[in-house]
Amino acid sequence: MHAEPLPPDAPAENAAWVDVDLPQSAGEIADSLRNVERLLRLNPYLEIRRFAAVAGGFEIDALNEMNGLAVSGRLNFRETGLRSFTLDYESGLKRGTEVAVVPLGAGSRLRIREAYRQPENNAELAQVDRSLTPWGQSIRRHFLGLARWGRLPGYHRWRERVWLAMRPRERRATRLIAWTTLIEFIVFVAAVLLYF
Repeated sequence: MHAEPLPPDAPAENAAWVDVDLPQSAGEIADSLRNVERLLRLNPYLEIRRFAAVAGGFEIDALNEMNGLAVSGRLNFRETGLRSFTLDYESGLKRGTEVAVVPLGAGSRLRIREAYRQPENNAELAQVDRSLTPWGQSIRRHFLGLARWGRLPGYHRWRERVWLAMRPRERRATRLIAWTTLIEFIVFVAAVLLYF
């Protein structure tokens, strides 16, 4: 997985992208990510406060924790291929987010590409979303978890209805509590074994 600036042969466009290699088929990944709310909730720094489907797209009110800016407005959904689509932003510096999935061996490669218009001042430059790489990492963890644990009863429901419904900071706190509890349990068991 990597995030890159636009190659130097196309300097007229501001864009960045991240590629994520996944074990599932390209069709399965594309179908899953067409659920745009799920795709956006996988961003570990985007706190979605309101998300609604409207004709031709979606309306969103969110907070980007990475840059501290509100994300509010309409996203127009546009199919661009068999396994690709674009979310066009009606306002702000970001013009669009392109999502494309291609087959790669037994799995697939997901590319998320964000295009920006040229910033005119420092305030607009601050709107650049720097969470693209963590978003790619979060998507990879999500699909690796599905590949590993997806057969367990209730895992999909828990993942969709509980985990992704949490705000990003709630997920981070839950993860921290879970790891702390596990470490405490291991220390407790080690202490009991040493005592006896």
